[in-house]
Order: sequence, then structure tokens, then C-alpha cells
Amino acid sequence: MKSLALMPALLLCCATLYAADKAGTEKLPPGASVETDPKYPPVISYTMKNGLKLLILEKKFVPTVSFAITFRVGNVDCPSGKTGLAHVFEHMAFKGTKTMNTTDYKNEKLVLDKIEVTAKKLIAEESLRDAADQNKLDGLRKELADLQKEADSYIVNAELVSTFEKLGANGLNAYTSLDETVYHMSMPASRLEAWMVLESDRFKNPVLREFYKERSVIMEERRRAETNPGRVLFENLSAAAFVAHPYHNPTLGWMDDLKKLTRTDAEGFYAKFYIPNNATLAVVGDVRPAEVIRLAEKYFGDWQTKELPNAAYTTEPQQKAAKRVDVFFDAKPAFYMGFHNPGENHPDTPALIMLSEVLSSGKTGRFYRDLVEGRQLALYADSASTIATRYPSLFIISAAPKAPHTDAELETAVWDEIEAIKKTPPDAWDMEKILNNYEASMIRGLEANMDFAISLSRNDRLLGDWKYNWKLLDLLRKVKPEDVSAAARKYLTRDNYTVVGIAQPETATAAPKGGEAK
Repeated sequence: MKSLALMPALLLCCATLYAADKAGTEKLPPGASVETDPKYPPVISYTMKNGLKLLILEKKFVPTVSFAITFRVGNVDCPSGKTGLAHVFEHMAFKGTKTMNTTDYKNEKLVLDKIEVTAKKLIAEESLRDAADQNKLDGLRKELADLQKEADSYIVNAELVSTFEKLGANGLNAYTSLDETVYHMSMPASRLEAWMVLESDRFKNPVLREFYKERSVIMEERRRAETNPGRVLFENLSAAAFVAHPYHNPTLGWMDDLKKLTRTDAEGFYAKFYIPNNATLAVVGDVRPAEVIRLAEKYFGDWQTKELPNAAYTTEPQQKAAKRVDVFFDAKPAFYMGFHNPGENHPDTPALIMLSEVLSSGKTGRFYRDLVEGRQLALYADSASTIATRYPSLFIISAAPKAPHTDAELETAVWDEIEAIKKTPPDAWDMEKILNNYEASMIRGLEANMDFAISLSRNDRLLGDWKYNWKLLDLLRKVKPEDVSAAARKYLTRDNYTVVGIAQPETATAAPKGGEAK
């Protein structure tokens, strides 16, 4: 019998560890600090000896608690030839541990090891392409299928996820971006210790069972992405704009890389990046902070710290010429424009954010006012000051023409708007409206525990400060209208410009005059 075979049942019976009327009476342990500046929420910060950062905000409005744990690892960290690995591991983090999702891990592991040996042989043979031995391929595929069937006999399907759900979890999910991977969920406040038990086990003892089945699911996701016009445009924009930096690669990975990924690759990726000193855990809701810290020390304290991986990736060289890419795709016309920017933590970033908002902040933005509603050239025209966080990235503009207008007409009109803002700064009232909207958005974010937990953990781990949003607001307030125009002149230039648009594919055979194509 597995050592924690009764874990799901025990956790379901786990009672609340504290009484609500005792909230706030416990002293925090040494090393914990409380934010006392009334400008900010009273978030408690605590860093464990293994480097895991805790951020805790006690909110007693409803008896629930939200958790978000951010790892500073995204597709940008995938080795060359193994793109998509960050997203693959995110999927595998739901496959259980040595005690969850299995009836007999000891014997299951023997089969999993056989699967890995066979899968590596199959991948090696498939990599020979036309030179591959078909008989050998058929034999290895049958052997792999038989071993997977044997491994399935040990699996308790979705036990980890179903246990969370039986404990009352909602919003149980995760996402992977270029820069980070975030795992999040909400639970009844009485299930705090249950969450600690399960989540610490998930990241300390993952078992990547069903790896090759899940890899096939992800490959299908990759195929679906290739049928999505917006996704295709964005991926081609990144691939064209970045020639050296790994932002060049799509988060889902290139199909040829996915075909060659092994469970060994994913386990190595986990060992390198899924370490406590590369993570921030935010807990927001009806909790006692001292109890959160005590339980985190109890269940996460033996998670072994390691040296942080080197993330000094190839610097993208300065772009010195316009780039234009036509994507032949059977879809309505649309395009993306990208301009290299210096990254999130740069003095010019606040002005670039304001520039994006002036151009496309709702119906009062210049794009909507002039291109959608005014000249009726566009179905939509939007912008974003950045596509990523950790390294210099792109200021992007996306737009689609309204028939009978063309991409070329709309692109010219977008450039007209860009040149206009270079010459004519925005009005003061426009800037004030943007600041008010930003502040209102921050307040709304405080109301939703899950959103705020994600924001806390993400800002701390990626930007080095959970208070980043407030500090950014202060910086935005200092931006002058002429700074917005200066940012446009500096970054939205022809030699710093990549445009990717949809072009209709040519038909294989032109239709004869007076008749239909055959």
C-alpha cells in the first residue's frame, strides 16, 4: 500500500485549523514583514530559508482563499531545439506525484522507465525521416503502445485534480507565457492545510506519467494554433522581429521540436527551473498569516534550493531596416505591426504605456475615433506597449480593414496616426482619463482574490516588487504629453518596424474565363 494512500479521504475530512475570532492575534515569525504604508495593502512578506517567497494578504470578506504560485520560467527559457518545453511541463504538473494518481508507484516506475527507453528509440528512428526503417518504426510503436497500456493499469485517473475539486477548489488552472508559468486556484479557507499538503507534493515529487499521450495532446493544440489567423500572425511577427533572442519562438513550441521532446527532457527542465528560490507564492483571503507561514515551513520547507539558472540569453541586435512578411492564409485581411522596445524596467516604459493608451484606449482612443468610427477604414485597431516582461520586446499594433478597404490603406492610415502623435502631443484631459482608468483597474483587481494573488506573485517574481503596479502609477503620473510624442518619435520608426499581414493564397489553377474552376 502506498504510504499516503488515504490522503484524499483525510484531506476531505480536514477541519479548520483556527477560529475566526482569533484572527490577527498570532505573532509573525522573525523575518516576516508587514507593509505599513497606507498607500499599499498590508501585504506580509516572508522568505523561507530555501528561497521560496511568500506574500500574504488577509481578507475576511468571505471564507475563501486564493493561491497563485509563479515560477520565473517560460518559453524564453527553453533550450534550442526544445521549444515548448515550459508549456509541456505545465501540462505534466497535473499528472500527479509518487503518491497521487497511482495505485503502485514502485511497479509503475519500472514500466515508465521502459516506456522512456522505447520512446527514445522511436524518436531516434523517426528523426531519420525518409531513411527510417518502417519495420523498426512499426515495432517500436507497438511496443510503446503495449507499455503505455501496462502503465495505464497503475493510474488513478485525475486523482490529484479530482481531490482538489472535492476539497472545493475552483479556478484550478495554470498558464505559460514567454516569461513565466503560473499555477492558481481558490479553495474554502478551512482547506488551507490541505492545499499545502497537495501543492507542496505536486512540485516536490512530480511524476510525469502519460508523458507521450499528453505530448500528442499538445501537438494537436499546436495544429489548432496553425489554423487560427490571429495566432499565426502573432507567431510570424515574433519570428520575423526577433532574429537572435528566444522571444523568436512560439510558446507552444515548433512542431518539429515537440515531436522530439522526451520525458527525460521535461524532468531535466523541472529540475533546473522548478526550485523554491525561483518561485513566489501569494495567498490572499480569509487566512491567518502566521498560520500560512507555519504551514508553508512545514510542507514546503524541505524543498531543496539550487543555484538559479543562467538567463543571460542572446541580446537582440538593433533592427536597422523595415521588415515585411506576407502570411498566405485563407482568412479575412488583418495585420500586426511590431516595434522593438527597451523592456518593462526602462525609464521610457511609462511613456510607451501612455502612448499605447492614447492610441487605443477604448472609444476615445485615436485609432477608434479616427480609423474605426471616423474614416470607417478599420473593423478594429489596437495597440499594446509590450508583449513580454523580462527582456526588451515589442510595442505592437493590430488592425483589420473594413471592406472594401485594404490592408495597405489601413496601414497607411495607421502610420498617419503615428506621425500625427509625433507632432501633436495628447491633451491633458486624455492623459488624466488614462490615469483614472488605470487606477480604477487596480481597485477592481484588489476586489478579486484570485486576480490579486496572481498579480502579487507575478510582479514579485518577474519585476522584483509586488508593489510594481502602484509604483508604475506614480511613474505614469509623471509622464508629460510631450514625453508621449518623444516616445513615438524614438521607437515607432520605419527602421524599427516589422509588419506581418494576411494575404490570400493563390489558387493552384485559375478558373477559365466564363466558367468555373475545375
